[in-house]
Amino acid sequence: MKKILIFILAFQALHLFGQGIEFYHGKWSEALERAAKEDKLIFVDAYAKWCGPCKRMAAETFTQAKAGEFYNKNFICMKMDMEDAENMEFIEKFPVGSYPTLMFVDSKGKIAKKTVGYQDLTQLLSFGKSALSTLDNSAEFEKKYNEGDRSPELMYSYVRALNRAGKPTLKITNDYLLKQKDLTTPENLKIIFEGTTEADSRIFDLLIQNRSKIAAIMTEAAVDDRIKIACESTVDKAVKFKNDQLFEEAKSKFKKSNPDKADEFLLDADLKYYLATKNAKKYLGACESCVRDDIKNDASKLHALVIEMTNNFKTEKKVMKSAEKFAKKAAENGGLPNYYLSYAQILLFNGKKDDAKKTAQKALELAKTKAIETGQIEDFLQKIG
Repeated sequence: MKKILIFILAFQALHLFGQGIEFYHGKWSEALERAAKEDKLIFVDAYAKWCGPCKRMAAETFTQAKAGEFYNKNFICMKMDMEDAENMEFIEKFPVGSYPTLMFVDSKGKIAKKTVGYQDLTQLLSFGKSALSTLDNSAEFEKKYNEGDRSPELMYSYVRALNRAGKPTLKITNDYLLKQKDLTTPENLKIIFEGTTEADSRIFDLLIQNRSKIAAIMTEAAVDDRIKIACESTVDKAVKFKNDQLFEEAKSKFKKSNPDKADEFLLDADLKYYLATKNAKKYLGACESCVRDDIKNDASKLHALVIEMTNNFKTEKKVMKSAEKFAKKAAENGGLPNYYLSYAQILLFNGKKDDAKKTAQKALELAKTKAIETGQIEDFLQKIG
């Protein structure tokens, strides 16, 4: 009973985090150009540094794996400090009165969707899906396709519209390409590019075979991005079906096609797959490699990894020992109250009650200094006595 009580106390406030939303750090004008080129909306978190709900979203919502998976794939994401003079071009065009204000802006600078206030993961995903639906014009191309139109122009537009709406494209792309005598025409190369959505497909192999020709049309960077998206999709499929063969295929194809960026991809893939398959030993090895080679001293990423570790492998002593080490590093490097609270919770779970209490007291002091809500920390301290 004592162990169960400690477990409840230690983890009642933790959430599942992982690789969250990746925010673009270029200029607003550059983001608009990128949105036009990639045919995507721009997701903007318009915030102020002093805003409590803004800080909470940054720490609790944007860092969650599911948020990252959906937003990184479908949008160009930006954070805009609305009191920073460097963002005046954006501020003058999109003034806001409440924080955070979240909006989706198209490549022409028109707001597609807008909401105000803190959003949890479910709300943020729902908001994103509603914005994505504004771009779905696949129905008009589907009608022409069903009427028999198989022109390259129609096929490219149809496949592109389906991809943008998150709908399957492999079948119609394959059906079209199988009937083509010359796959190297500019129009067909573009269709191969747009139809490459999974690494475990004939279309992916066609992309690699014609890579230089496609890059000449779509740019090398665009081809690299498409390869990554396709390999990530196959990793996701491997996770869904717990399929080792698909997992290894995705990693192998990415390593061969993009060796300079393979290390980061392989680490992310290992973390995702071994987490899903509950392989504690290999997952821990991936965590150690990730911290050593990628995360290093990044407190936010360290904290996100710690939460993922503790939520999924809390019964594995070796994982929890490493989680404690990483949590300490995140707290000391980041200096945030919630980082120290997470560290305290792990210390308590690992049987170090006195150290947990001291660390929670540190979290409380920091929260008071930064004028952040202290109720959660005080509740933790009260319950452990």
